Amino acid sequence: MEKIDKETYGQAVSKLVKLAQGDTGGSRVAAQVLLSAYNGDAWQLNIVDLCVLDKSNYKAALDVIRGRVELYIEPHTLIANGDRIFEELWHSWQRYHVENRAKPLCSTCSGSGRRWVDDSTEVVCESCKGKGY
Repeated sequence: MEKIDKETYGQAVSKLVKLAQGDTGGSRVAAQVLLSAYNGDAWQLNIVDLCVLDKSNYKAALDVIRGRVELYIEPHTLIANGDRIFEELWHSWQRYHVENRAKPLCSTCSGSGRRWVDDSTEVVCESCKGKGY
């Protein structure tokens, strides 16, 4: 296998950051990939979750993993404002931090940390205070 280059790794990080900043199953997986590459002690990817990704995002996930392993470069250093962006991801996806993964989901919001008041108004779940657990 040919070694991944820094440019491909950086493009993959950018692609997954954009996805991780969303609110889908793919966003969750992208965040896990990125945060695991950023700090593997605090964040761990469930490999089976990669099945949620479409082909393009799956390739990006593999490129991030390969880039981190083969180039020894932390992903946040490859994008503008990487420190801030990864700090935001860290905060946004606390539900999947290793200390929180085994905690039961909030029964009010099903683990999302948010609930809908009506068709157009979403609010932070009062039961879990937005944590999801």
